[in-house]
Amino acid sequence: MRASATGARYHRGRPVTSVERTPAGGALVRTADGEETYGIVVGADGHGSLTRRVLAPDLRPSPATYAVWRGTLPVSASAEHRRPLRLLREAWVTIGFPGGHGIFYLIPRGGGAGPDDRLLAYAIYATPPGRPPVEVGYVRQLADEHFPQEWAEIVARGEHTAMTCHPVTDLHAPSAAEPPFVLAGDAAGVTRPHTASGAVKALQDALCLEEALRTSASPADALRRYARERTPEGARLVELGRRLGRAQVERAPDWTAMDQGSVDAWCRATLAGTSSYLYADTD
Repeated sequence: MRASATGARYHRGRPVTSVERTPAGGALVRTADGEETYGIVVGADGHGSLTRRVLAPDLRPSPATYAVWRGTLPVSASAEHRRPLRLLREAWVTIGFPGGHGIFYLIPRGGGAGPDDRLLAYAIYATPPGRPPVEVGYVRQLADEHFPQEWAEIVARGEHTAMTCHPVTDLHAPSAAEPPFVLAGDAAGVTRPHTASGAVKALQDALCLEEALRTSASPADALRRYARERTPEGARLVELGRRLGRAQVERAPDWTAMDQGSVDAWCRATLAGTSSYLYADTD
């Protein structure tokens, strides 16, 4: 990728300490080694973005009323659970329980291409008894009480490569760009994890920025065009995440009372009028 970007300079090991606007309208970027002024700064610097603080200094994350527990473990650690693994090779699996739900899926491990050279990942959404982080035993108790035995045993396994608990929040910058600054990826907005949109949105941001820079009369025009296109899209994704969170956690239905028809109706009502690469208006 670097070989394809002719004329570029890379500065590894030089973390940015601050970003600010210059009196002349440029962008000053400071690192531990010094400072430089640029005509455009693309802030693809994550949920704690320094660049976003320039455009929206008072913006703060909006917390949900629930948390998410995430775990990953080698597929081989659950080899005896053949039915769950067979299902996961074709789709993700969602399990509802009172006041929340769990989702299981496979992710790449890296370093290999075999069918079992992946990690089994899960995310369990629920309202914790106190502020996160909450003891691991709590989510295992939830799984033991509400999940089918095979799935509860996966959560209870000790061979996890990682297990975390964190609160669910979201935020959206009022503008995705304001010359000379651009916000991309999580710097522009953080959605609730239900949308599974982080990497996809970052790619769409990059494609939009490239086209805008290539086809606009000036860099400033390109950034304004980018803001017009990506700001409302980011807001839409944040609202979609909130809608899904309300439907699946905060106002979750009685999953046990639902047959296929009522599940279909619930899905249509939840997703009506919206779309993304993962969710679509089923009508």
